[in-house]
Amino acid sequence: MEEYKNRPGKQIFTASMIDYIPSTLDKALTLISLTTVVGVLFTFSFILYCLCACLLYSWLRNPDGKRQTVSTFILASVIIICASMDVALNNQYARILYVDYGSLPGGPLGHLAQEHASTTLHISGLSGFIAGKLTLGVLLWRIWVVYSGTRCAIPINILASILYLANVVTGILQVAFIWPPRVAELPYITRTLDLVIVIGLSVAEASEIMMTLMIITRLMLIRQKHIRLMGKTDISTQYLGIAAMLTESYALCTPWNIGYLIAYILRNPPAHNFFGRTGTQIGILSYFLTLYRVFSGRAWDRQTQTKLSTLRWEHRSTQLTGDDNSDMEDVDNMEASPPTFSSRPNIQVWLSIGVWK
Repeated sequence: MEEYKNRPGKQIFTASMIDYIPSTLDKALTLISLTTVVGVLFTFSFILYCLCACLLYSWLRNPDGKRQTVSTFILASVIIICASMDVALNNQYARILYVDYGSLPGGPLGHLAQEHASTTLHISGLSGFIAGKLTLGVLLWRIWVVYSGTRCAIPINILASILYLANVVTGILQVAFIWPPRVAELPYITRTLDLVIVIGLSVAEASEIMMTLMIITRLMLIRQKHIRLMGKTDISTQYLGIAAMLTESYALCTPWNIGYLIAYILRNPPAHNFFGRTGTQIGILSYFLTLYRVFSGRAWDRQTQTKLSTLRWEHRSTQLTGDDNSDMEDVDNMEASPPTFSSRPNIQVWLSIGVWK
């Protein structure tokens, strides 16, 4: 195969790599993902961050949880900084590819243009990696909270921690293997690297999906038990509603993870670029949706199970009290009403007749 050398000191590319021309759909979808979609997702995340900052004041007045509240807000600030960097770097990346070097052979997504955006990609990849693992750590914390006080808390927490570590390790390996920007593009991935990436993606996405299912399973079982005993109530909607369960479990990330893995396996560059470029912002948005529920007092905490148990007990006591009262009313009615074969009504009738006479 004929070889082509871009510049002295640069990597050697084969003729098939040079001849690769991305489709118009790939170029358009990548540009929209880098600018519009990422910007819209960041806007929602930033709005939720501002709402959490407003709700923070009421939480700081509680001296018991002040330290934890401050730590949570610092973490949220770090994540929103990473999100801001991701938006800025994605727009810078789009400017370099489509404005500065879009006329090079191969177009804006060709390897020649990619070489000029290597530094931007490196920084963007690191900021996305940090934000992704921080948000996934919050999902691990939510698993600890949801399963606290249960008999299976220890094994579930151990399993979730192992899944989190597996996700972090595979993420580090992926960053190390695809550090050169050209390597991350689908047309230039070798067979060995392809196998490594597929295994890493499978482990990473499967671990995150399993952590999501842990929370959904726990809340779904509690929801079924609560509705069976009490029916649908306001508290069940607040803590156990479908939207609440999906928000608590980072379920928004699940279709993105599955879509990204399928797009990579099927070698579909437009879908691969769309899910890959927007995945970081989706994870950050899922985090801020959960954080807003925490600061607004609607998220599941260690006292929620006690509240639900107390509510069930009060409901049962009310039912028992109502049954006792109805029994007493029946007894009173039986005493107040005359017997069917009593002679007193007949006596009253005859007296009335006698008086009338």
